[in-house]
Amino acid sequence: MRYSPYGLLYRQLVRPRLGPPSELEPEAPPRFAQTVGLVFAVVGVAGYAAGLTWLGVVATAAALAAAFLNGVFGFCLGCEMYLLIRRIWPGRQSLTPANADKEI
Repeated sequence: MRYSPYGLLYRQLVRPRLGPPSELEPEAPPRFAQTVGLVFAVVGVAGYAAGLTWLGVVATAAALAAAFLNGVFGFCLGCEMYLLIRRIWPGRQSLTPANADKEI
């Protein structure tokens, strides 16, 4: 991912040694998952800072549970949430030659 510090390090130090990838994953689902993780972390810190310990514990536990699922089982909860949201709320389609005759 272009804008994350780890993506920059990977792009500069690791990827040149690996060669070109056979396929690339879309950036949107992991970026959404990282944003959701950041929101949970900020809510947790804000909860602890405001003296709402229960809010800090719940937000931190949710973030740790999602990280556990990703680390142990390779299941990205935020990525799956992104795909589910896109299925339910698909958003705007762009006009391409394949769908130029359809109304948006």
